[in-house]
Amino acid sequence: MKQFKLFPLSLIWVLFACQSTEVKKISILQLEDLIVDTLYLEKDTVTKDLGTNFNYIKRGDKEFLMTSRKNRYLEYSFPEGKLIRDQFYFEEGPDGIGSFLQVNFTDDSSAWFVSFQELIRADHFGKVIMRYDLPEGPTERMAINYNTLKGTKALNIDGKILIPDVPFVLKESLLDYENWLLEFDPKDSSINYIKFKYPGKYKEFLDDPNFATYQNGYDKINRFHLISFPADDSLLVISSNSQKWVYAGINDKMEFLVGRTEQRGEYTAFLPNYNSSQFSWVDYDPKSQVYLREAIITVDTEQNRNEGKLPLTKLVVLDSDFEKIGEVVLPFLTRGFSTPYGYYLYIGYPQSEDEVAFVRLDFSKIKAKKEG
Repeated sequence: MKQFKLFPLSLIWVLFACQSTEVKKISILQLEDLIVDTLYLEKDTVTKDLGTNFNYIKRGDKEFLMTSRKNRYLEYSFPEGKLIRDQFYFEEGPDGIGSFLQVNFTDDSSAWFVSFQELIRADHFGKVIMRYDLPEGPTERMAINYNTLKGTKALNIDGKILIPDVPFVLKESLLDYENWLLEFDPKDSSINYIKFKYPGKYKEFLDDPNFATYQNGYDKINRFHLISFPADDSLLVISSNSQKWVYAGINDKMEFLVGRTEQRGEYTAFLPNYNSSQFSWVDYDPKSQVYLREAIITVDTEQNRNEGKLPLTKLVVLDSDFEKIGEVVLPFLTRGFSTPYGYYLYIGYPQSEDEVAFVRLDFSKIKAKKEG
């Protein structure tokens, strides 16, 4: 007859705790731990910066990167990084796109611009193809602000143009508003929305530009919309029939410091606290099948330095199941873009002002370190 041994409850608890600690262990890496290659893109004297909103395309056996900056379309050979076409768009006239562009992005065949309430589709050679009037929004929205200037992304998803509406500051009346991402179909000018609400906790962050701007990303494989709020350690993941929250925070303590307002005559000045922590952009890399999110823990300001607080920014890395697998310490605020070869992260001008560098990251190194 078999005999069963009874273990003390305290011992069982210790064993369980050890197993839990091992499972939840997260890798902390430096950016250089993941770098496997560097891409250099030419930059001319009139281009202050190229941004990071690049699209990879392939025509026959040739590969390219394309982007648009203000009223210019730029095309590079890949991976050589040679500028092979620089197309200028007029501000006025029959092919004019306006002087104030809140949104601009490219796809395989078109350059897209939003000037005030007008969506403009142009080809890659400076000619406007079509103009569309965008909805002005309901009364409770007060003033629609189609905008990607603060890092939100406009996208072409299966022919439908996704355009973010970004509040400059949050008002309490907007906490119940949900039509933040406009889905516009150029075929028939029909509209739809990717709907979501700011969490109720943002009642504590009203009238502050730091906490108004959400960031969005898109997983084109699983068709997930990703929403990153500045003061939340979780991401909102939106599919066609559901919404869920997934943890995407960091181990470090973040301080969300609300600014103040000041009345100046007839106007109200919004004065954010620039020492505040915040979560920033979110992205998906199909090559590595990881989700990426930037966390700005300690901002590089004079006040923070005087208080002995060194700048600290991290990249949160989640696997395809939205399980956090690592944190990567970044040398500065940065962002990148995906290609079939991997994710490229901007690192500035390491050699000269005439070219911009992006490093390709191998996220499998995080997984290997975690398993090891």
